[in-house]
Amino acid sequence: MKLKTFYASLLTLATIALVSSSSLAQCKDWNDSPDKDELENTHMFYRDFVKAKKFADAYPLWEKVYTAAPAADGKRALHYSDGREIIKNVYAAETDAAKQESMLKTFLTLYDQEYECYPKDKKGKDKKGYLLENKVYELYYTFNYDRDVIMETLAEAVELNGDNLGYSVIYPYADITVNNFNAKKISADDARAISNKINAICDKKMKEDPRFGPYYKQQKDAVAPLFETIASQIFGCDYHIKKIKPEYDANPNDKANYNRVYELLKGYGCTSSEPLMNEIYAKMEKDRAAAQAASAADIARQKKEWEANNPAIQAQKAYSSGDYNTAASKYEEAIGMESDPTKKGEYHYYLAVTYGRKLKEYSKAKKHALKAASLNSGSGKPYLLLGDLYAKSARSCGKNAFEQRMIILAAIDKWSKAKSVDSDPEVQASAKKNIGAYSGQYPEKEDVFMNGKKPGDYYSVGCWIGESVKIRTK
Repeated sequence: MKLKTFYASLLTLATIALVSSSSLAQCKDWNDSPDKDELENTHMFYRDFVKAKKFADAYPLWEKVYTAAPAADGKRALHYSDGREIIKNVYAAETDAAKQESMLKTFLTLYDQEYECYPKDKKGKDKKGYLLENKVYELYYTFNYDRDVIMETLAEAVELNGDNLGYSVIYPYADITVNNFNAKKISADDARAISNKINAICDKKMKEDPRFGPYYKQQKDAVAPLFETIASQIFGCDYHIKKIKPEYDANPNDKANYNRVYELLKGYGCTSSEPLMNEIYAKMEKDRAAAQAASAADIARQKKEWEANNPAIQAQKAYSSGDYNTAASKYEEAIGMESDPTKKGEYHYYLAVTYGRKLKEYSKAKKHALKAASLNSGSGKPYLLLGDLYAKSARSCGKNAFEQRMIILAAIDKWSKAKSVDSDPEVQASAKKNIGAYSGQYPEKEDVFMNGKKPGDYYSVGCWIGESVKIRTK
C-alpha cells in the first residue's frame, strides 16, 4: 500500500513538472537568451511590417521571434496579440488547407497563452473576459468558425463579464441564439432569456456609458430584427399585447397608430380571440367604409392641387426625371416658403446635392450645404457631401500633388465633422469608409517641407473650396 502511494506521488510530481515546464516555455522571454540582440532586432523588424500593414512579410519574422521568446521582453504581450493580427490577415490568402488549419490552431492558442503569461491589463484588471470576447469576435467575423464552439466561448464570456459584456459580441450572441433556436438546440425559454439579457445589457450601457452607449444602441437595433423572426414563438401573443397596448392607449383614435399596432400584433400571432384585436379591427373597418365613400376624382383633384402648391414635391419630381435646373429652382422656391428651420435645412441640403452632384456648380453646392448644416446642427449629411465634392475636385483644383493632398485633407476634415455631429449609423459608416479610403493620401513630410510648410501649419486651399486646413502627414 505504501509502495503504491509512493509511485502515485511520483506520478503527480511528474505531471506538475510537465505542466510547469510547458507554462514556462510559452512564457519564455528573451532576457536570458544568448540571441537576445538578434531577437530584439527581429521583433522590431516584424513590428515595422505590421504597422505598414505588410502582414505577409511580418509573418515569418514574427514566427521566428515568437518561437524563441513567446513572452517577448517579459513585460508586454505583443507576441501574442501581434501574432493574432498577423495570422488573421494572412489566413485568407493562404491556399494550403493544412497550413490554414495550423494557422487557426496557433491563433486560438495565442489567446490561452497570453492569458496564462499576462493575465492582467495595464490597469491591473483580469483580462480573461476581454480575451474571450475578442476570440468570439474573430471566430465569428474573420474565420466563420463553428457556431457551437463560438457559443461555448460566448457563454464563458457572458458568465465572466455579466452586464459589462462588450458591444462587439452582441450581434454574434443574438445571431447564434436565433439559429440555435431554429435548429431546436435551445428552448424558447433559453432564447427568450438571452434576448432579455441582451436588451438589459444594451439598455444599461445606453443609459450609463456616454462613450460606448451609442455603439450598444446600434447593436440593440441590429439584433432586434433577428429576434423578431422568432418573437411569436418565444414570447407569444400575451407578452406582445402587454408590451404594445400602452402605445395604443396613448393615442387610441390615431389611425396610423392603431393600424400599426394591429399589424404588429397580427404578426406576433394574435387573433380575433383577443379583445384588443377586435376593438382595433372595428375601427379599421369603419375607416375602410369612409375611404370607399370618398370620390376617387375628388381625391385626385386634392392631390393635384396639393402638389401644385408644394414646390418641394415638384422639385423631387423634377430631380427624379433628370430636370435638375427645374429641381434647383423649385428647391429655392420651397426654401423661401418654408418657415420650419429643420425642413428648410433639408431643402438646402437637397439643393446642395442638386448643384454639386448633378449641375457641377460647386460654389453654390457649398453655400447651401453649409446653410443646411447651420439649420440642422445634428446632421452630418451636408459635411459628407462637402467631403465628397472636395475629394472629387482634388485633381481639377490642385495644381500639383501637394495642393491635391491639401484638398484631400480638407475632405477628410469634413468627413470627420460629419462623424462627430451625427450618430446615425449610416452617416458614421459612410464617414469612416471615406476617411479610411483616403487616409493613405496624407502628404509626405518631404513634400510639406519642399513647399515651405511644416506639420501643424495651416494651408489655404483655393479654387471654389476656400478652406484653411491644418497640415498632417503620413
